[in-house]
Amino acid sequence: DQIDGLSPAISIDQKSTSRNPRSTVATVTEIYDYLRLLFARVGVPHCPVCGKTVSRQTSAVIVDQVVTHNAGGRLMILAPVVKDKKGQFEHIPEQYSRLGFVRARVDGVVYSLDEWPELDKNFKHKIEIVVDRIVNDEESRGRLVQSVEQALELADGHLLIVNADTKAEHHYSLMYACMDHPDVTIPELEPRTFSFNSPHGACPVCTGLGNRLEVDPELVIPNGRLTIAEGAIRPFNRV
Repeated sequence: DQIDGLSPAISIDQKSTSRNPRSTVATVTEIYDYLRLLFARVGVPHCPVCGKTVSRQTSAVIVDQVVTHNAGGRLMILAPVVKDKKGQFEHIPEQYSRLGFVRARVDGVVYSLDEWPELDKNFKHKIEIVVDRIVNDEESRGRLVQSVEQALELADGHLLIVNADTKAEHHYSLMYACMDHPDVTIPELEPRTFSFNSPHGACPVCTGLGNRLEVDPELVIPNGRLTIAEGAIRPFNRV
């Protein structure tokens, strides 16, 4: 004998209520920690934009994808070291010149590190170090592997491939990343990822409390036909 389609039920005493916003059905019934472990172990990450399953990539898989998508093309291998950050980044030329690099792409334009542009510190910039420029053929496979691994090391697991012939750009990552939305990366699934008490899992807007404080203009000024002198701003009338 069996019963199908029966949803799990939890019984909670109505008298044991709590006004603490961090008190939920899961915490009251003590299944909260078990659920966090379950989701961290068997959870499958999905792209929050398109909903497709995302998976972790290795350097070998990345090289295979680069070869497949850019057969015979001229490639520029970039290591994104600055992504949408404000500043002038005057340390970049000296730092990467010491490592043997000679060029960088700044906001889409390739510059020599010896001719570093003057950047506006009030605007966000994108800076990628040019690791290599090669032709994607069988003879260059070993060099491609080495350059890809070097770029991944420089950019903390991120890599940008630019096809000079088609102008197409592809972002790759050693982390969980969506191929259709390369700017979307998902951290490693851990129990703390599903904890609203941890900054790693809490909502950045409500910080895990489930509430958000906002001002309702209609409550502040319920009658828009009144002037300020007539008491249009309701909170001022209570002072």
